[in-house]
Amino acid sequence: MRVMVAAGGSGGHVFPALAVLEELRAQGALRAAGWIGRPGGLEERVLEKRPWVQFFPLPSRGLPRDRPWLWPLALGADGLALLRARRLLRAFRPQVLLAMGGYAAVAPALAAKALGIPVAVHEQNAQMGLANRALARVADAVLLAFPGTAGCPRAARVRVTGNPVRPEIAAVPKELGTELLVLGGSLGSRRLVEAVLQAAPELAALPGLRLRLVVGRAGDPQGIAAELRRRGLEAEALAFTEGMAELLGRARLVLARAGASTLAELACAGRPAVLVPWEGAAGGHQLRNAAYFAARGAAVLVRERDLPARLAGVVAELWSDPARLLEMAAAARALAQPEAARRVAQTLRELAKGKEIP
Repeated sequence: MRVMVAAGGSGGHVFPALAVLEELRAQGALRAAGWIGRPGGLEERVLEKRPWVQFFPLPSRGLPRDRPWLWPLALGADGLALLRARRLLRAFRPQVLLAMGGYAAVAPALAAKALGIPVAVHEQNAQMGLANRALARVADAVLLAFPGTAGCPRAARVRVTGNPVRPEIAAVPKELGTELLVLGGSLGSRRLVEAVLQAAPELAALPGLRLRLVVGRAGDPQGIAAELRRRGLEAEALAFTEGMAELLGRARLVLARAGASTLAELACAGRPAVLVPWEGAAGGHQLRNAAYFAARGAAVLVRERDLPARLAGVVAELWSDPARLLEMAAAARALAQPEAARRVAQTLRELAKGKEIP
């Protein structure tokens, strides 16, 4: 089977799609894999290590919602992207296209439909994004991570598959580790880093607490780690890593944003969390994601505006209560859907079945 992925922008779009391709490859069902994404983006860097996926750079841009005077320029760029996507698809000849949301997926998905190539759209969040709401109306299958996803058109051909995670995440040992892990998403979170720096003296007083941060673009990892150590807290910081299974395996508690892929990995690894949804997330989808986990006992939700005042107290309360941490870990594991990649892969195989290569 020849599969094209359209995804980019953040790890939340990239790694679930990669998990699906790896599942198809493990099944022996993948004849060729292509990927349309932004030039110079995270997706291109990740795929450099995976030569079995052919990367096709496609410049694209979304509509700047707060600057409508720039819409004509953006629409012009998107029109060019549509023409280029059509040419790329004709050259690669996929039997099915998997669109993972975000503006990077719009032109390839629309071009695929125009060429008669089946399209599956995957929505990772509990609130459907603008691009996926549009694509869901024409997609051959709409795959959801959360049941009852808000904003999903009623006429869409919906399946709840869960959010695909890499198999090594599901293999993380159940026993909790010894570290406080801070995740700001693949792009990083300056708010989380600043809050941890502010709370460092109080966190340093907690018995046995060691800190590990993934800072993304939120600052210099070495400088942040050095400042935390200066404030008395033993800490290590990384800019970015694909070795999330190792980090989660060491974690006793996780402080994180509430991106859908982060939550899927926390669930599969069975790790309790303090979730701080990003207030700028489109449609408030991170707040919906976090509320879903908090309502089921898998996490504590802290609003971004309350973080500086509450961080040290919330972490201290949880850190000193092993029984509650184990209860939260079990609740997180109950939300896990380790078969999500297999379910998405099965849908792609069904859509491609009997489909001639265009």
